[in-house]
Amino acid sequence: MTTAPVFACSNSVSALSDAELLDALRDREIERRRAYRDQLRLIAEIDVRGVAVARGYRDVAALVREMFAVNPADARRMVTHARQLNPRVAASGARTEAELPVVADALADGVIVPEHVEAIHAAVRALPPAASIEDRVMAEKILCEAAVVSEPRIVARLGREIRQRLDPDGDPPRDEDAALPRRRLDISERHGGGVAGSFDLDAETGALLTALLSPLTEPRAGADGPDLRSPAERRGDAFAEVLRLAARCPDVPTEAGEPATLLVSVTLDQLRSGLGHGLLDRHEMLSAAQIRRLACDAKVVPVVLGSKSETLDVGRATRVVPRRIRRALIRRDKGCTFPSCARKAKWTEAHHVIPWAHGGPTSLANLTLLCSHHHHLLHRTDWRIHMIHGHPWYIPPAHIDPTGRPRRNTLHVMRT
Repeated sequence: MTTAPVFACSNSVSALSDAELLDALRDREIERRRAYRDQLRLIAEIDVRGVAVARGYRDVAALVREMFAVNPADARRMVTHARQLNPRVAASGARTEAELPVVADALADGVIVPEHVEAIHAAVRALPPAASIEDRVMAEKILCEAAVVSEPRIVARLGREIRQRLDPDGDPPRDEDAALPRRRLDISERHGGGVAGSFDLDAETGALLTALLSPLTEPRAGADGPDLRSPAERRGDAFAEVLRLAARCPDVPTEAGEPATLLVSVTLDQLRSGLGHGLLDRHEMLSAAQIRRLACDAKVVPVVLGSKSETLDVGRATRVVPRRIRRALIRRDKGCTFPSCARKAKWTEAHHVIPWAHGGPTSLANLTLLCSHHHHLLHRTDWRIHMIHGHPWYIPPAHIDPTGRPRRNTLHVMRT
């Protein structure tokens, strides 16, 4: 017996409101995940009964491949998942429990996808041989909890973090190239702001630049959809993050006794409302909304003006985020605290949970670390932060989770 589709024609879909569209999409996704769990139960039973061999197939994967015209690797993966998530019959005839029961329950509840199953299965399989049964059970639990709010690639990365914790051998040191470097950098100011230039670096410095840029140039899907930046634009954004990292370094060179610092002039009303414009270093225009975001971190100094342009306050970098507080932030957060983000602390900025412009204190209890991408995201979307027991938890918008259940970045929990 077949079930009639919910949407008989495109007109029924177009009649839905925006909220109904999102709810319908979420419901279909949950159905897809639960259907995969049911499919794995059927495959496991076919495997136990020996149905494939009885019908002349080499194994269950060959039967699944021919029935559904899927790739051999996909068929084998489905059979592997079926064996991991369901009870099996041992050679003695005794029935054994599922190897990944927590994953099986999560898939049946529709809170993880098949790709999560593969990531968790691969991570548990890659644990060192010395890992105890308790270690493996705990690893499955941690990975499954992370999978509920994280992409499969993040779950896979968390699996590598767990493996390194259980087998913490480091990489051997690399030999250094002692060749004398030859470097060149040409910079010129563009009309209307910004700079342009070219450079020529020696092999060692070029490799260092590439290594710094590489982890920051991956395409990153956001709330607005896929990453549409060109490779050159991604490299430009990555270079900007490298410069911000250098500006936060305690050994940054000084000029006239001051570290590298930007002065931004803005009225108090503009800073509070996020409307209007201010001046960057007295000549480049920035929106007040941009200045509000920049004011979160340590190397941008807001020069706050009154209604008659009189100076009300000139903050200092050490006042906005003192070094001792940033060190405490790094120790507590260990990296970008946005759920699923793998950026480490050195690539992050300090963000005020209660905005500084609205009276939020520059204290550990009101600060968290965010990478540049998620810092922008927090300032322009409906994501919210709550501090719970001294740690940042994130409240997703209703279209992501109607229940508003707080989420936390579980990836950095494994880092000490």
